[in-house]
Amino acid sequence: MSVNQNMTEHQKKILTTPYDPTVGKVRKPVPQPEFDNEMKNKHFQYTYLNGWDYEFYVPDETRIIYKISGGPMNGRNNFQETFYQRIRKNIWQVNWLEETGTIVSLVIDIDEKRISTLIAFSEGHWENSNLAHGYKVQDLERWRELSKIGTQTSRYLLPEQAILNKIYDGPGDLPLIDNSWNTY
Repeated sequence: MSVNQNMTEHQKKILTTPYDPTVGKVRKPVPQPEFDNEMKNKHFQYTYLNGWDYEFYVPDETRIIYKISGGPMNGRNNFQETFYQRIRKNIWQVNWLEETGTIVSLVIDIDEKRISTLIAFSEGHWENSNLAHGYKVQDLERWRELSKIGTQTSRYLLPEQAILNKIYDGPGDLPLIDNSWNTY
């Protein structure tokens, strides 16, 4: 899918107008060539033990593209600025902040085909999950509003385990993104 396919001028403006709610970031270098060999251009499809189906693609060391096709967040297609940390060979921690205020931290064990996740859902995201469905290109403004519901500490903490079903190269049917687009 083309990066700018079917985008309105308003959607392009929302995605490209500078916006960053973070106070600061400390970006540590991602170990190369380990990242290139173990994570870059990889597509992971997995199922949580509760039956929820997820997938993500790693285009580079600063982004993740994902799709949720099972569970209460079913229908969410997104991309995020991501922080990758190598724990050891084929074990990576992946972290990001959603525009909804939700924080995701997962550890992927490629050899054991396991994912361990802690998601700290914002109150707005969890209690209005239907409003978090869609694709960021069309729905970013609505998703940002979810971060304004509740306080920083009013969160739903969800620790989960998943089994990796498939690992392959390339984005599959996930849309390509432009790294200049806003992720918050």
